[in-house]
Amino acid sequence: MMFSLVGVNSKRIKAWWFSTLAILPCLAFGMDVVTGDFQTILNTRADSLTVWTVADNSKIYIFDFPGLAVQGRTFNRATQFTEQAQTNSGYPKVLDNEALGKYMESLRRTQANFAFGHDLLVNELVQFYNLIERDKIVMYPEEIVLRDFLVQQGLIKLWRGFYQAIQPGVVILSIPQRQAKKMDEPPVSELARLAIFTHEFSHGEYYSNPYYAVYCRKFWAESLKDSEREAFINLFKNYNYDVTNGDLVVNEMQAYLMFTPDPNSFNANKLGVTDQALETMRAMFRQGNPPTKLPLH
Repeated sequence: MMFSLVGVNSKRIKAWWFSTLAILPCLAFGMDVVTGDFQTILNTRADSLTVWTVADNSKIYIFDFPGLAVQGRTFNRATQFTEQAQTNSGYPKVLDNEALGKYMESLRRTQANFAFGHDLLVNELVQFYNLIERDKIVMYPEEIVLRDFLVQQGLIKLWRGFYQAIQPGVVILSIPQRQAKKMDEPPVSELARLAIFTHEFSHGEYYSNPYYAVYCRKFWAESLKDSEREAFINLFKNYNYDVTNGDLVVNEMQAYLMFTPDPNSFNANKLGVTDQALETMRAMFRQGNPPTKLPLH
């Protein structure tokens, strides 16, 4: 996802800002949010950023990007903060530009392939922005555009020097458009877009549908074997997720197990189980009649 951006100076900030205005003019100058259902959002092709709300779930916003690098500069730092194992000494800290660049380099990742999709709650973003203010971290222009958009939409506000969540339970998702391989970005096939979209959409469902979240937690605790839970935890450790966050682990389990239909992204071998064992877990999940309208894989 990334080409490393370290040692940022004011001239680069200005260059990135004007570049962002060229790439995202609709966001920079006020943008209409489009409403669509699952299939409409999935099948829409666009060469500019589209922000969607879901027709039957107003708590979900979906940022649909025409490129992986600009998506990464918008969301990677926040995702690293909310989902990844912390690289500091036990207290919440947002990585600055140099540290973020070094962190992604250590994983052999870039802004374009650090994560192909993102999911964040508004209340997580509020904590993220307040820590950025506290530590005087220089944000990428794309991150500023996202923050200002959330303010314009009435999802957060700045009050007495602190950001506050007006609608803390709103979910912000991010997905890429289908694309051919570029010089500094990997390809996104039609199947990959489907897998990214359904995976991230399931996170939105988990956050916004408390009955579904309860079902997933119960499935994790009561239906899976110890060895199966361990397999998921080992997978998530490999992806550098913060596996001490129990709710994050359950949320990712349901997304990978049931809503990642691209075998290049998730399969039995990646999980460390047999094909039959994986299909048995999926069958158990479906047989419990999860309270969701999402199409189960």
